[in-house]
Amino acid sequence: MINYLDKIKNSGVTRRLFLILGSFIAGVSLSAQTSLKVDAPRVVESGESFQVVFSVNAEPSSFNLPSITDFDLLAGPSQSRMSSTQIINGKRSESISISYTYVLAPRSEGKFTIPSATVVVDGKSYSSSPVTIEVVKGDGSAKSSESAQTATTVSSDDLFLKISLSKGRVVKGEHLIATVKLYTKVPIAGFEDVRFPSFNGFWSQEIDTPQNIEFVRESIDGKIYNSALLRRYMLLPQQSGTLTIDAAEMICQVQIRSAGGASRSLFDDFFDSYSTVRKRVSSTAVRVVVDPLPQGAPASFQGGVGEFTMNAKLSRDSINANEALSLIVNISGTGNINLIEAPKIAFPAGFEVYDTKISDNSSKGSRGATGSKQFEYPIIPRGPGEYTIPKVEFSFYDIAKKRYITLFSDDLNLKVGRDAGGGSVSQPGLSLGVNRQAVRSITEDIRYIHSGASRLKKGNLFFFASLFYFFAILMIISLYIFTEKILSKRVERNRDIAGVKNRRANKVARARLKNAETLLKQGIYMGFYEELHRALLGYVSDKLNLSLADLSRDKIREELVFKKVDFGQIEELLYLLEQCEYARYAPDPGGGEMDKNYTKAISLISEMEL
Repeated sequence: MINYLDKIKNSGVTRRLFLILGSFIAGVSLSAQTSLKVDAPRVVESGESFQVVFSVNAEPSSFNLPSITDFDLLAGPSQSRMSSTQIINGKRSESISISYTYVLAPRSEGKFTIPSATVVVDGKSYSSSPVTIEVVKGDGSAKSSESAQTATTVSSDDLFLKISLSKGRVVKGEHLIATVKLYTKVPIAGFEDVRFPSFNGFWSQEIDTPQNIEFVRESIDGKIYNSALLRRYMLLPQQSGTLTIDAAEMICQVQIRSAGGASRSLFDDFFDSYSTVRKRVSSTAVRVVVDPLPQGAPASFQGGVGEFTMNAKLSRDSINANEALSLIVNISGTGNINLIEAPKIAFPAGFEVYDTKISDNSSKGSRGATGSKQFEYPIIPRGPGEYTIPKVEFSFYDIAKKRYITLFSDDLNLKVGRDAGGGSVSQPGLSLGVNRQAVRSITEDIRYIHSGASRLKKGNLFFFASLFYFFAILMIISLYIFTEKILSKRVERNRDIAGVKNRRANKVARARLKNAETLLKQGIYMGFYEELHRALLGYVSDKLNLSLADLSRDKIREELVFKKVDFGQIEELLYLLEQCEYARYAPDPGGGEMDKNYTKAISLISEMEL
């Protein structure tokens, strides 16, 4: 038998089997990764044309579009192909994506579903998910969006914040979800001074904090907006009554297209210039009605609101005296599980109970806190015998049933033997709360009384009224007078706010230019000029004792001339500010332009003495 196995190993059969098995696994893995996805807007206007894109990440042999009856097919399919190759640590991987694009137009208003498309790859058929598109009445949102881009101001109908609540009326402890969204018809370049609500009267936790703000289409009152999720919170009201959620607030940097002449050509959109307008938007405050919990709560109620289950068990069912074990209570379900307190348990006399260990294994989502919470009670029985720990009780308020529910565990039986170490044990009749340690003999707890001649020595003289005493008082008084003079001069110097700003201007500007130097070394074009622009404005603001809002070009020139600054330095400063502003809308020209402007800024700040 052994010789027969050796022959198989030495032959090429094993090698072929492994090759076939590897090819089969690779084929299964490849087919498992093959998918057909569809991308389409969720909301469109009546009469608006839109694109539906089907993408497959493999080479298909055929693609079949389902019958579309609710939309007019204007164009398509337009096929595009994209492939990429990566080599990481000597391993080469390739990816491919083939897209089929269709241009559709709605025939009527309502919600319509585009059925699944199918694609065949290596003889296997794959389907996309059906997509539902809502068609709303056309109100000229697209045209109004274009006109808003060319207007000098942005109306509250084009840009606003909104706080949405999953529930408007809850009971104390019942969860609700607050969602903060931004709705816009105009292009947004950035955000400033974002302030979210403080949620007074609620326990709150962020459950969705997008790092990258993504806009999707959404219909509000029949109008189409680009909406972006900013924050989503889980709230648990901690008091009853009508609670008010403060408004959210932020400053949006809106891109406004400069208005041109009446006649426009095909290339006007490409060469148009844009300006950035800062628009402060805020949501309206929303109110939540919080009803108190009903009267007659059970004694075992610890504030749980939701739907829960409970089980309790001992880590060991038999043990020796003076050994440790744990009683573990596990509560699982959905609700305010994160705020539930440990159930109260009446342990038998003769048990020593330590601090409860709590493990929260819940996750926060749109349904509230879901998961489990474990309470571990470390205990040490001090005497032998058979003990019964009474049923563990846990009560909560069921929102669906609108009543309190009490859960009970089974009786927990524990058999305790004698101390294995032979130590003393306490009697079961001792009262609770006593530290019951086994008594052991300590031979050194009482010392013998020393006999014989005394070895006492004469002590030192009193420190009070001695020469060193008066010298110490004199030193303390002198130190107080010296310190008081130094602090007085420092306080007087710090009162001159303008002087403090003047002295610190060079230090602050150089620190900011150090950040610009870091961005320069990294080759970050936009970040470098933003940091350089911020450093120059901050320097001038501190030197001239003016706020940033007052720093216009004319104001800077006027104040520097008044300070008798060299005219060449003034023009150099204004030139650098203009270069920083120009860099926001122009690509990097190269040729060491960033190094030159950085060197000019360092030299200018060093030479200017206001």
